[in-house]
Amino acid sequence: MSDQYMIWSVEHGAWWGSGGCGYTQHMSQAGHYTRQQAIDICTRAIPGTSTDLGALPELPIRCADITEMTDRYREEYGDRREPWK
Repeated sequence: MSDQYMIWSVEHGAWWGSGGCGYTQHMSQAGHYTRQQAIDICTRAIPGTSTDLGALPELPIRCADITEMTDRYREEYGDRREPWK
């Protein structure tokens, strides 16, 4: 099975929803996309943005990397509130 990706919208400060519909602050409600879908979506978002400063409006992030990061957070800071819920 290929890797799944979520898309973080820098422009909207939220995750892309399922099927490219809307945005959400909650990772549990974010859409999951194939790598190709995520790259295509993020590529289409570039035109008209200021890329000379390195600012991209949408970023593909591998779900496995998010899972590893949040697991580490729980291990190291288990007494803190999980801000992504």
